[in-house]
Amino acid sequence: MPKTAAKFSDCVCWNGCEIQEGFADRNGRSEITDSHRKQTASVGGPGYTGDFPLTVILLKLRDPMVHEDTNHRLLPCSPSGFLLLMLLWVSAFCKASAADWGTLKGRIVYSGAAPARTKLEITRDEDVCGAFGLVDETLVVDEKSRGLANVVIWLSSKEQVPVHPDRQKAADFVELDNKDCRFVPRIALLRTNQTLRCLNSDPVAHNVAVYARRNQPFSIVVPQDKPLERSFPREELQPIRVDCSIHAWMRAHVLITEHPYAAVTRKDGSFEIPGIPLGRWDFRFWHETCGYLKSMDTAEGTLELTRGTRTLEIPAGELNLGEVVVAADQFVSE
Repeated sequence: MPKTAAKFSDCVCWNGCEIQEGFADRNGRSEITDSHRKQTASVGGPGYTGDFPLTVILLKLRDPMVHEDTNHRLLPCSPSGFLLLMLLWVSAFCKASAADWGTLKGRIVYSGAAPARTKLEITRDEDVCGAFGLVDETLVVDEKSRGLANVVIWLSSKEQVPVHPDRQKAADFVELDNKDCRFVPRIALLRTNQTLRCLNSDPVAHNVAVYARRNQPFSIVVPQDKPLERSFPREELQPIRVDCSIHAWMRAHVLITEHPYAAVTRKDGSFEIPGIPLGRWDFRFWHETCGYLKSMDTAEGTLELTRGTRTLEIPAGELNLGEVVVAADQFVSE
């Protein structure tokens, strides 16, 4: 090692960057650990002849979008220069990140008066299930706002969709509970890297029958003291039906996607899908009573849908569809 060289020790940099041991002389020539000894770096590129001491830092950057791959960068600078470089890099990274992603939002509204929700006929375990005053949840419209709940919206693509860094890590599991003789939630969103955890919070037996199409379907009784867990490694083309074969009125649906870009409308019909990569993407709109929606009225006119699909341009910031009105005659039972 040259006498003028500065040595730095192994340490760890934030955001997944690993700083490895290396040396640099006053001319920016570097001596790195054996595995990288042939790499050199200098301020301003090869041929730099500056006369101030340099510190060469080897950053091993892990790209979360590429499995088992690494990039190596040699960044030489003075201590103060390195700090400035990092601040500029962080600033540019944040600005670039904000500019690369957008949000889709809106509110789905039912065109007519809210339909009456009829009381369900309880034909099994009446002493338990009959105490909950269960009503039909097939079509849920808010009386005040006419917002339509349980519309499923998701990004549909045959290609792999880039995922925002903040949304790459998903919870390990999504719960589907048999509670008060109904499924909770009515609509569940599941990613292919998550587990569906089925629970039974009732004092009576429940069965979970999942009618998967691209994954393995199953039908099994869920014990009260032991959750049932299942994985679904493949995307489903649309939400799949879930029934309880013991209690005929119980139903739910599960949408399974590889990415996180999906939403279910809330009680007031609102939805929001953040962190979508910019550009033109196909989005599908689906409801359990009719399957794919056929058309929607917005402030800019009627949007015709093909198999529930509409191509939308996602800009930086957000695309707000505003109030989206869906004709009542679309919602007829399959």
